[in-house]
Amino acid sequence: MQTEKTKYNIPILAKGMELLEIVSQYPQGLTLAELIAKTDTPKTSLYRILCSFAEQGYLVKDEVTARFSLTHKIFGMAMSSIGGPSLLEYAYDPMRRLRDRLSETVVVGTLTEDRIVILDQIIGSHHFCFTVKPGMSVCLHASAPGKAITAFMDEHERSLMLKKIAYTRYNDNTIACESDFLAQLDLVRQTGYALDLGEELAGVRCIGAPIFNRYGKAVAAVWITGPEGRIPDETIPSHGGAIIDCADEISQKLGYMKM
Repeated sequence: MQTEKTKYNIPILAKGMELLEIVSQYPQGLTLAELIAKTDTPKTSLYRILCSFAEQGYLVKDEVTARFSLTHKIFGMAMSSIGGPSLLEYAYDPMRRLRDRLSETVVVGTLTEDRIVILDQIIGSHHFCFTVKPGMSVCLHASAPGKAITAFMDEHERSLMLKKIAYTRYNDNTIACESDFLAQLDLVRQTGYALDLGEELAGVRCIGAPIFNRYGKAVAAVWITGPEGRIPDETIPSHGGAIIDCADEISQKLGYMKM
C-alpha cells in the first residue's frame, strides 16, 4: 500500500529541488555534463528542468562557460521567511562596527536546508583579507555559523538536522562524528559563540554567533573570518565577545528580547 509520502510525491518537482540544492554548493556553477554526472538524470529531462528554472529567474546560464548558477531570487525567498530584507538592513551597521573593531572580514548567513548560505559580507580592513561570494554555502559541522545556529535549535529540530549531516572530513581538524559535534554544540551554548579552527580550510579561522528573531529562533549567524596567525587562541574570548555584541544588536533590531 502506498504511503502518504509516496502517494503525493511529484518526481519532476523532487528532481528539480535536488538540482537546486546541488547547484547551491558550487558558486562557480555547473555545466550540463557535470550535473548529469552528479544526478544520473537523462540529458533531455535535466536540460528542460534547468531551462525552466532559468526562465523563472532561479538559475542563470553563463553563455561563455555554459555553467548554470543560482541567482539571488532563492536568497530573497529565504530572507522573506525570516523577516524580509530587514535582516540585512539591520545587520550592515553592526557588521561595519565589528569590522572596524576587529579589522577582519565580517560575514552574515542563514540556514537553508542543511547548509549555511552566505548573504553578504563587510570586507576587512587589513591589506590581505579573506572574502566570500554571497550565495555560496558551507556545511554545518565544520563551520562557525553552522555550529552557532545548530547549537540554539530546539531539541526536536536539532535531532532532525543531525540526521542530515554526513560529517565529511576535510582535514585532521574536522569533526568526524556526531558525539564530537554535540560536544562542540554544548560548548557553543556555554560561551555564546562558535569556532571553526581550520576545520574546512586549514589555516583559516572563523568565530560566529547566532542571530535570533523576535520569537527566539536562531535564524542567521554573523561571523568573522581570517588567517590563523591573526586570530590566535589568546584572542578568541575577546573576539567572541565582540561578535556576540554584534549578533545581539542585530537580534534586538529584529525584535528579540534577550533574557
